[in-house]
Amino acid sequence: MKFKRKYTLYLLLAFLFVGVSFNKKTVEKPFVYEGKTYKPGDTVFGFKQYIKLVVGDVDAPLLLGVPHDGTLIGNPEIPETGTTGRDVNTLPLAGEIASNFKAATKKRAWIIINSVGRKRVDPNIFPNEVEKRFTNQDARSTYDSYHNLLAAARGYIAEAQRNGKGALFLDLHGHAHRYQLEQPFVSVKGASLNSKFIDQTELGYGLSNFGISQNDAYLDKLADSSLIAAIAKRNPQVPFSQIIRGPYSFGGLLESEKVIAVPATNIRVLEPNAELFGVDSKGQAKRRPYFNGGYCTRKYGTTVLGIVTGFDDNISSIQAETPGITVRNNKAIVEVSAERFSRAIVNFLNKWYGYNYKN
Repeated sequence: MKFKRKYTLYLLLAFLFVGVSFNKKTVEKPFVYEGKTYKPGDTVFGFKQYIKLVVGDVDAPLLLGVPHDGTLIGNPEIPETGTTGRDVNTLPLAGEIASNFKAATKKRAWIIINSVGRKRVDPNIFPNEVEKRFTNQDARSTYDSYHNLLAAARGYIAEAQRNGKGALFLDLHGHAHRYQLEQPFVSVKGASLNSKFIDQTELGYGLSNFGISQNDAYLDKLADSSLIAAIAKRNPQVPFSQIIRGPYSFGGLLESEKVIAVPATNIRVLEPNAELFGVDSKGQAKRRPYFNGGYCTRKYGTTVLGIVTGFDDNISSIQAETPGITVRNNKAIVEVSAERFSRAIVNFLNKWYGYNYKN
């Protein structure tokens, strides 16, 4: 009888071990793209190697986008069909954020990169603009390749997080918004300086500039129209306005790291100010400039309502438009700002996704 019990116990343990091993193998399945297998740290090359995907860890909850820091002209040359310039140094910013993120979490982030100049190929334009903009076949193939790789990476992360806490797609951009006259700002080294460039990181949630500027009661009704609808759905007890501009919003967490952000606790709305931002054709004061997000974050976030909707899962998105003077202008600034961004990202994941990373 004792032998029979012992045998049954061993058999149960064996089945448990096999089950755990099988589940582990299923979760840790490699990333496969166009028939090739890649491991974390590998680079997947898209069309003509113009598009790159740095493969992250299976359970890494961070995907970084760099669509506008490319400098290649193409071979043969892809004609320029756009007028907006490069988001300089967003690629090294992404690399530094990923490095700091790995040091804090032990997880390698995913990074999607467009290496072609933005005036030639802009992956962030909406599909209804594609046919008119990309008549050159290489331009169209590059655009499609970016989205094919981005979709594959996001799909892989979503599958890995199916029963997990979720992940964040942070699309990194740069802006050159200016004041009418030079204004004071504090450098990353703590020096008091002056510049016409506006020191603010603009966080796009897919909400209109009008919506961002309304009171909390109005903003609380816009969760399903945002890129982070899944976060709001997961936290129904928290007013949506708090998730967007409260102390634990991404903007609020950036502020705690000495990064000025919009919207956040200090700059809650896009206020009109003629002295700072000038006047429009009717002589009325212009509002604080702000980008609310482009196609990539709308397509690959969790937006429920709108012309472009996202996914019904736990991979939300935010577009970060960064200033040069305190985030991107040179290597020294990037090193400081990337550490600040990484800490805010980790704190955001801990707060709203339920991770417990040490920071």
